[in-house]
Amino acid sequence: MELKYNKVPLSKLTTAYLSKFFRTKNLPLEEWEIITDGVSHKIDNHSVIKLILSADPKEQRMLADTLYELDSSNHDINGFLKHLAFETNCLGKNFSH
Repeated sequence: MELKYNKVPLSKLTTAYLSKFFRTKNLPLEEWEIITDGVSHKIDNHSVIKLILSADPKEQRMLADTLYELDSSNHDINGFLKHLAFETNCLGKNFSH
């Protein structure tokens, strides 16, 4: 017999996990400057966290898994958030000049 999971509650659990994870970490504010096509943009880790919390459930799940692994290995969470800011389309969603 195959179990069928209701994806809505599972996605809510992932969002709840991520919210609690970041609340528990209480990361200090860090701001990064990203220069694209000669234009300087600033984004901070709190903005990246907000984007994570509003991401698609599949993306949230992948990020939750990665954050769990990084945290259990004592890696720098802000370093990962900085990587996300540089490597994703965060700039198109939330930036300042």
